Parts: sequence; structure tokens; C-alpha cells
Amino acid sequence: MDHGGPQDLLTPYEAEALILSLEKIPFEEIGSPRWLTQHSRIERLNCQAHRQAKDGTDEFVVDYLTSLDKIPVVVYSLLAIELWKTKVFPLVKEHTSTLSALRSYVPIYHEASCVNLLECVLFHRTSCEAAEDSIIDLIDYCYRKLYYLVSTPNSELYSLVKDSKDVVGMSDVDLLDQQFVDCEFMVCMCVLSVTRFITDHRAGLPLSATVRLLDTQDFLLTLVPLIEKAPWVRRNPKGQVQKFDKQEWVLVEEEEMGQLPDLQVQCFLAVHNLAMDPQCRNRYQMTSFRKDNLLRLRRFLNDVVFDQVPPLANLLRTLEELAISGQFTGVEEAHTPFIVELIAEIRETLLQTFEGRYEAISKEQIQRIFVKESQEELKGLVSMFTMPEELSNPTCAVCGEDAEDRCSRCHQEWYCGRQCQVKDWKRHKALCDVLCEAEKKKSEPLIQDISA
Repeated sequence: MDHGGPQDLLTPYEAEALILSLEKIPFEEIGSPRWLTQHSRIERLNCQAHRQAKDGTDEFVVDYLTSLDKIPVVVYSLLAIELWKTKVFPLVKEHTSTLSALRSYVPIYHEASCVNLLECVLFHRTSCEAAEDSIIDLIDYCYRKLYYLVSTPNSELYSLVKDSKDVVGMSDVDLLDQQFVDCEFMVCMCVLSVTRFITDHRAGLPLSATVRLLDTQDFLLTLVPLIEKAPWVRRNPKGQVQKFDKQEWVLVEEEEMGQLPDLQVQCFLAVHNLAMDPQCRNRYQMTSFRKDNLLRLRRFLNDVVFDQVPPLANLLRTLEELAISGQFTGVEEAHTPFIVELIAEIRETLLQTFEGRYEAISKEQIQRIFVKESQEELKGLVSMFTMPEELSNPTCAVCGEDAEDRCSRCHQEWYCGRQCQVKDWKRHKALCDVLCEAEKKKSEPLIQDISA
């Protein structure tokens, strides 16, 4: 999900200025020019943070977000757009689907930008601790996404390439709903890593975070069935096995069939962190239901898995002991009779403030915010979605497979073949027109000079 071109490389000074400008924009302003500007800044920071993590260079984006206390602002932005997509989007989607594909897609995509940035940031313990009380909101958010993954049939979690005739018959609203589902899946896959990082750094978080992970939400009861369900693996319409990796579906080569997908590893490590930590063991009251849930993991753990993820050998040993004794070994009686549990303050405040007002907000946004765009505004939106070629090989915009063909008009979008290009035309047309018009205007002065 790394977006932005070479011109978007940030200096430390620019990154600091962008991070200082991040603010908690009011819920009613989602989609406004002010909100879009902040979305663009988060996108640029996200791109830079992932470049730095990939290259192993100075991670000043993460450092500034941590030291300038802006991680709670990103969490707020994440929770606000999650609520907007749940409550307001269903009321405005019919209207926004008539606007440009980019204009209707940015509010949907913003959640992915925020969680992808947090995925990069929370890899670091100091950043996780700097989230302070907002970590409770983030834990609850992760739980909601994991529950969605577990409770929704895999076939409904993402769209598959359909016959081109079926796609031509789809309405603008249907296409927008399809984008919504695919983006939601992308967000959930990022959440798997965020969950793992939170459990990595649990010891440095408030005790209420541990209570949230083990009691209030009980992540272990969700992670185990998720590992069994494996939504990150599927068969494409050709019957080929694919896995979701680095925010796209890729074919699994025959020699890779025995390897654990990275996202499954993240889930296993999160379980390992909670099940092997002495403090978590002491706090987790082992009922027969909880025990049976954990023991279902044993069938996944073998020597092939241990070669890839050695710590999981210890997890299997613990599960075998649990099967015999009925309890985690070495558990002491917990001596925490009184705990002040923190509430998910950001979400609770949003829910209480806007309860019963979503319809009025949607009408106001249709009239004032989601209006027809000028050419300049469309060009600004296009700049938010420029993929640098050095970060990724061309892949099909529809199915994610390797692509060799590109749009003959704008030369920007790639496809694996004509079927996918036809399927995508309804979405791509608005962007294609803007890019072609921009290229035409760029060449006009040159033509005039030659004529002169």
C-alpha cells in the first residue's frame, strides 16, 4: 500500500511540519477540502515510513509521530472514518457513486491509510507506549475487525473477478460497494500485524490493556478460529491458489505450498505472546471452553512450522501441558482484586456526540461536501494515488496478477488481459480522462512553439 512518487520523498524538516499539522478534524467535516488535505499528508507520511522501514534507514517519520504525541491523532482519524463508513456512508453512497471514482473512493480508502501507517509505527515499543490511553480504543478496534473476519464467510470478504458481461451490467453503487468490501479486507489484513505488535509490547502498556486483550475482548477466542478459517488464502477463478501478501493477491508457487503465509504467522505470534507471557497466564482464567479453543491449534503445529517459526515449538509444548493439567503451568493465583478499567474514550465520545444525527450529517455532506469536482480538484485527487514504479512490479488493477498490458489512453493503469480491462473501465474512466487531459495541456505549449 505504498503510494506516492519520487517527488513525495520527505526531508526530516518536511516530515516534522506535516506531522505537526495533523489534527482531530470534526466528524462532520469528513470528505471536506480540509479533511482531504490531511488525508494526503497521512498518505505521504505512510509512504515515507514504509520506505524507511523497507530500506532500514533513519525512521524519522515514526520518531516524530512518537515524540510529537501525534499517534493518538492518527488513532482518532482511524476511528472517526470507521464510524463514518458504518453510519454515514450507507446514506451517501448512492450520491457519491455518481461523482468521480476517486472522489467516492478516498473516504473509503482513508481507513486503510491510517491503519497502514499505524502498522509501521507500532512495530516499535516506544511508539506503542506513546499511544497512551488511545491504545484501549485501538485494541477494541482490532477486535471488531478480527470479529468481522471470523464471522463473515471467506467468499464474502473480497470480490473475485467476474465475467465482463456481468461487470458491464453493474451499477455505480454496486461497483462502489465492491470497492468498499475489498478495502475492508485490506484494512483487516493490516490489523493482524497491528494486533501482533500490541501483544509484542503488552508488558509496557497499562494493566487495563492486558485486561482488554484477555478478558473484555478475549483475543484468544477470536485468533484461534481465524487461524482455522485462513481468509488470507483463496483459489482464483482459474483454480490457482493465491495468498494475500503485501496488500495484494499473489499466486502461491508449488515450492511455497508448505510455507506458512506471513499473515498466518502474525496470528500465531499474537497467540504465542498471550499464551506464553507469565502475567497473561496468571490473568487468563482457564475455563473448559477456553482450553478446548486453544487445544485446537495443536494440529497446525509440526516440525515444518517450527523450522519457519521456531518459537512456536514452545507454544506446542505449553498446549500439550495444558491438555494434561487443564491449566497453564506455573500459574499463580492472581492478586488484583481491584482494577480501574479504562473505557474506549475516543469511540464512546463519537458515539454519544453523534447518536441520532447521522441522517442530518449525510444530508449536509451531500449538499456541501460531496459536490461535483473541478478539473483541478480531480488532478489533486489523482496525485494521492500515484504508485512509484521502483516499489512494485506492474500488477493487474483488477485481479492482482502480473500485468503486461496497460491502458492505451493514459498509459498509467496495468492489466493482465482484456477481460480485466473491460471489467475495470467503469471505475478507471474518470481517472483516465483527467490524466489524458492533463497530458494534453502539458503538450500544448510545445506544439505552439513548434508551430511558431
